[in-house]
Amino acid sequence: MYHPAGVYPAMPTPFMRNGDLDETGLRDLVSYFNNTGVNGLLVLGTIGEFAMMSGQERRRAAEIIVGAADKLEIIANAGCPSTRETIRMALFLKDIGVDAVIAVEPYFYHPTAKGMARHYLDIAEKADMPVMAYNIPQFSGNRLTPDIMDAFAGDGRIVGLKDSEGDPVKLMEFIRRAPEGFSVMVGADPLVSYGICMGAKGMLIGSASVAPRACVEMYRAAIDGDMDKTFAMQGRLNDIIRAMSVGTFPAAVKYMLSGQGLPGGHVRPPLEGLSDAEKLIVDDYMKGAKAMSEVVV
Repeated sequence: MYHPAGVYPAMPTPFMRNGDLDETGLRDLVSYFNNTGVNGLLVLGTIGEFAMMSGQERRRAAEIIVGAADKLEIIANAGCPSTRETIRMALFLKDIGVDAVIAVEPYFYHPTAKGMARHYLDIAEKADMPVMAYNIPQFSGNRLTPDIMDAFAGDGRIVGLKDSEGDPVKLMEFIRRAPEGFSVMVGADPLVSYGICMGAKGMLIGSASVAPRACVEMYRAAIDGDMDKTFAMQGRLNDIIRAMSVGTFPAAVKYMLSGQGLPGGHVRPPLEGLSDAEKLIVDDYMKGAKAMSEVVV
């Protein structure tokens, strides 16, 4: 069974100014990551604006990504508000050859902890493929807790969890209570160095889209036990992480990619692109990152 480990940029989905999916830009962006040393990509997630896309668009984007990915592992978000629709999306993603599906916890309504555990168990049973849970309560309105690990322990098809909540104590509990072979992946950018040093298997983060090679370097330092270098690299990434929060997320991520000559594209309404003033703030953060090292190369 597939078990993710290493560096996986959470990749934006490029849209054209008129809001259409930029298929050429999407293909080119995946091709760029093929040569950065990352292990794979997390696609059509929060930074990928999946909630702004129709099911048909998500499926088309996934096909393009898989076709362009070369040897990159692809973890694709199948998350929908209902278990039924999530399973349908997961089955499609399985058919086109993704390595694993990840599903944001159910959103809008508020299921019980038992209901959310059942959600992931049903996806794993029906799709019969590697499945990852995704804890991001600041967007979903729901929250996974470390207790869910007890439910996951009985199904080897649930292979990992991305924790984006940003609570270091909770992250540590996910790691401590994870079943053997289970991949807890850091999704909160400021906690990457801490999480990997505490036993997380890798990162699924937005700043790795902006600075993939730096994140690979940090990950290698962490698994080699070079804590000084690991935390120094985290410090070098912090300006990028701060820049990501400027404006309406994920507009700044797309702006930073475009600033590197990459097809970051536009966000979809009702999200808004950065104002001129916000662009200046991001530019200042990027200057700081570049001054510390060639962190964005």
